[in-house]
Amino acid sequence: MDIIQAILLGILQGITEWLPISSSGQVVLSLIEFLEVNAESAFSMAIALHIGTMLAVIVKYGNDIWNILKNLSWKDNLTRFIIISTVFTGIIGIPIYFLLKSIFVYGEFANAFIGILLIITGIVLYFSKKIKLGNIDINKIGYREMAVAGAAQGISILPGISRSGTTIAAMLLMGIRQDMALKLSFLMSIPAVMGAVMLDFAGDDFAVSGFGITELTAGIIAAFIFGYLTMDILVKIAHKIRFDIFCIFFGIIAILAFLL
Repeated sequence: MDIIQAILLGILQGITEWLPISSSGQVVLSLIEFLEVNAESAFSMAIALHIGTMLAVIVKYGNDIWNILKNLSWKDNLTRFIIISTVFTGIIGIPIYFLLKSIFVYGEFANAFIGILLIITGIVLYFSKKIKLGNIDINKIGYREMAVAGAAQGISILPGISRSGTTIAAMLLMGIRQDMALKLSFLMSIPAVMGAVMLDFAGDDFAVSGFGITELTAGIIAAFIFGYLTMDILVKIAHKIRFDIFCIFFGIIAILAFLL
């Protein structure tokens, strides 16, 4: 993979992160199909590119993050939400991560696996549009809601399961206000991405996996720039376009690519 390809992957990550179509699924499929990267290395690259979009969230929500850190207290419900959701993300996500690593050794099944998960994401998005919007604000969110949101995020480590789509749908289902669910989904992604990157970096050498530091850095920078520039507009678009159909369509395409 050369630096231009890495930048294009970073752009793909930066754009698709804010859409409920699983950015990791799109990146992994692109690496496998077009660049012929093995599935395990593609999964690692997808995780690494999340550093860029995580930095975009940090810049975008800098004031909120600073207020959380400045007023770090268990009495603050937003602080409790971030901590508890992160714990449950780890409880669910870490076992899935190691399972994925073992599955992706058999990379020939990766296309079909991601295709099935994209179809599941499409189904979740379809039914999420039928959820009656609630009005629960941050101060009224309880431990159950925090745990469920974290568990939903943990499941989304699966490439093909949309993190934003899954977490927002879970929170809307529990009656959390739509704009609050969106904001919380972004904020809770920060410690989750940090944890996933540290977990993956601890077990993998990207130079050995075929990714040089220059290419990796270029991809992350591209993901940050395009992620920051497109965040607001793509979040608005995400509410108006039928991404459930998109996910189901590309899921079917991925399965057909495996079969053929």
